[in-house]
Amino acid sequence: MTSITAPGSTAGWRALAPLLMAFVLLGTSCEKKAAPLALSKARSTLPASNRGEGLNYFSVEGGGVQAPASVSVALASARQSDTLDARKIIRNGSLDLLVNDVSQSIDKIGSIVTGVGGFVEKSTQTNSGGHSASVTVRVPAARLDPVIVQIKALAATVDREGVEARDVTREYIDLDSRLRNAQAEESQYLQILKRATTIKDTLDVTEKLSDVRSRIEQLQGEMKYLTSQIDMSSLEISLRAEADAAVAGIHWRPLRQAKIAMGEMVSGLADWADSVVAFLINLPLIAVWFLSVLILIAVALRILRFLWRRFGPKTSWRLPWKRPAPRASAPGTG
Repeated sequence: MTSITAPGSTAGWRALAPLLMAFVLLGTSCEKKAAPLALSKARSTLPASNRGEGLNYFSVEGGGVQAPASVSVALASARQSDTLDARKIIRNGSLDLLVNDVSQSIDKIGSIVTGVGGFVEKSTQTNSGGHSASVTVRVPAARLDPVIVQIKALAATVDREGVEARDVTREYIDLDSRLRNAQAEESQYLQILKRATTIKDTLDVTEKLSDVRSRIEQLQGEMKYLTSQIDMSSLEISLRAEADAAVAGIHWRPLRQAKIAMGEMVSGLADWADSVVAFLINLPLIAVWFLSVLILIAVALRILRFLWRRFGPKTSWRLPWKRPAPRASAPGTG
């Protein structure tokens, strides 16, 4: 049986072939145009400093946009820079102030510190050589500068002012990483403990778990202390009473200097009296040591003399300061 093909159908397929080819070429060109558009759009999302022509952050492969490893490195660097921007700083300050009334100034300082959410850590007052005090306070780090300004307003004269900052970002990140690793290790040991089937395995895992938890508690304590140092700044304040009398524009403090000199004299006399008392108490001990040294010297001299007479030259030996004994005259000689 012979198949017969209609000549009209073959002519139709030949007419459709150029049309299909045109659709294929059109689709390819559209795809090639879409890739650079996606590339430019992806580049526009990067920071302005990273949009250079020589930086190949994206590549077009197989009609799609792929991000190579350089993009991951760039993103990781960006995240790391964001972390480093949140630096951990410990800020502490110090003030030396001359005030009119030391006790009243201490009360006002306490009110100022309490008002900003801080507290007085240490306070000491002395009346030797004039009324003075030393106060250490803790205030929120963000309020340190305003607190310094308010406390300076209480003083008649500011002798010294200082603020120091210490960057502990690396130490903080190291503690945080060690703590996270220890907590992850604890979770793994807990999973192992659930699957333990023998008493020996249970005891071994429990021991390891106890060590890890001890390390976690230590790291948490260090982290808590470091965080408190970062959040709460320390301010050391030295207060002295202002007892000045301005004479011809010169600050003259005769009473204060007299008190200081009197205190130094009394302190010197007390040191001298302590030295005398200590000498008198230790006098018997000093005498025993002195006699012991004399006895040792005498014994050493006797031993040396004996050895000289026994093993030294057979000559008469005498002390250098002794005169030789006169020779005995023969009987019958005048």
